[in-house]
This record gives sequence, C-alpha cells and structure tokens, in this order.
Amino acid sequence: MAEAIGSEPRLRLLAALTEADGLATGSAAWGPWKAELVSQLVERVAHVLQGGDMGEIVAQQFPGAAQLSLLAGPGTRIDASGDRLTLMTDDRPGIFSRVAGVLALHGLDVLQAAAYSSDEGRALASFRVSDPLRPEVPWPRVVADLELALVGRLAIHARLAERARTYGRSRPPITGPAPTVTFDDDASTNATVIDVRAPDDIGVLYRITRALTELDLDIRSAKVQTIGHHVVDAFYVRDGCGGKITDRHTLGELERAILHSLAGATTA
Repeated sequence: MAEAIGSEPRLRLLAALTEADGLATGSAAWGPWKAELVSQLVERVAHVLQGGDMGEIVAQQFPGAAQLSLLAGPGTRIDASGDRLTLMTDDRPGIFSRVAGVLALHGLDVLQAAAYSSDEGRALASFRVSDPLRPEVPWPRVVADLELALVGRLAIHARLAERARTYGRSRPPITGPAPTVTFDDDASTNATVIDVRAPDDIGVLYRITRALTELDLDIRSAKVQTIGHHVVDAFYVRDGCGGKITDRHTLGELERAILHSLAGATTA
C-alpha cells in the first residue's frame, strides 16, 4: 500500500477523504472503531513511507511489556471485560482456534485478534469482539466454556456445525470476491505469512485456524480484522521444526485446507 500511495501528504489526504465520505454516509459507515482502524492503517503506512520496517510496528504494539511480564508467569490466565478477552497459557497446538471457536459459539463477532508465542513455550491471544445479540457480552458463560475447551471438554467443532445449521439459513447471502489465500516468505525473517481474505461467516476464524493446526503449523503471531462483511487475516506461522514453509507441495496443501474450511467444512 505504501508503494501504491507514494507519499505521506497523499496518504493524509486519502485518510481525510475516507473520513469525510464515511461521515457523509452515516453512523453505519463511520464510527469510533472504523476511525481507529483507519488511524492505525495510516500510521503504519506513514511509518513505512518514512523508511521504517513493518515488523517494528507489530513488535511495538503487541505484545506490550506488561503483557510479556504477565506471560512469563505460570498457569492459565483469562481476562475478559468490555469488548476484550485476553488469554495467557502454556503453548500447545490449537489454542487460538479453540478461543475463536468458543467466541463463535456464543454469537460473538471477532473485530480484531492478535496472537503471540514465546520461545519459552507460552502463548498469548487477545480478541476484540462485538455482540450483535445482547447489550453486554455474557463473559462468565464465555469464560466457563473456554476453560472447558482448553482442557478438551467441549465439542467445539460439533457445536459450531449445529449453530451454522440453525442460524446459517437466516443470514442473508454475502456477495463479493471469492476467498483468497496468499503466502509471503519475505515479510518476516523467521515465519511464513499467510494472508486470507474471505466473506465473514459463522466460525470463519475458527475454521481457518483449525486448518492451520491440522497441518501442524505453529501460529507465532496473527493480525485479524473484520471490515464490513469480510475478514482480512494475516497469520505468521512456522512448521513443526520451527522454520518457514517453503515446500511447494505443502503450500498447496495448506491453501487447499484453508479454502476447503471456508467452503463450509464445519458442516461436514
């Protein structure tokens, strides 16, 4: 994007035009959350235009020093209030997808999410959600189910399939571009970046991350955003040996698995 825009003055002008257009359209098109998203995007692009590296921005924002300090402690910690849930626990396959699955089971829309795995075997996941069904998120019930899911005592896949069958029929069809999966081995020095763009749907984040888990990939970090009726997700992953995924056959299988999950694999 920085290459396409070319200069910081042009970037600031485009940001102003975006805000003006959103405000003119109405509150559904522009609000605090969308303003925050645009502001974050502008600052990131400006950083690159000024000669900075994108990896520096990710490192500065998540995880923070306070989070790393808490992560160094033992055991599992779940903090949930307002529109945010943060989990710290021992790292193991499927942590991120289990959290995403539990949130989907409770009808919560994931607006933003981030994940981090330390070299000491600890995992941190942070989710920002909205609740289209209730004025407040029922965090005690969500946390109770998450605690069950983390110890393998909740049938997330089966429950999400039931929810998709029950509520999927009443959801209006989402039109737009077909899902895409792209890979980048140059954006990070120690991980392969998987970029997934797809229409939003029940449990879509769970399905994507479950596909990654089934292929024994370690999600080192993730940036997830829902914009309108579409998700724009980036996952920094390593293989079972801690390296990038460079084998063409493996990349092809990975693309196949993700696209299959987005085609409705939850109902299989």
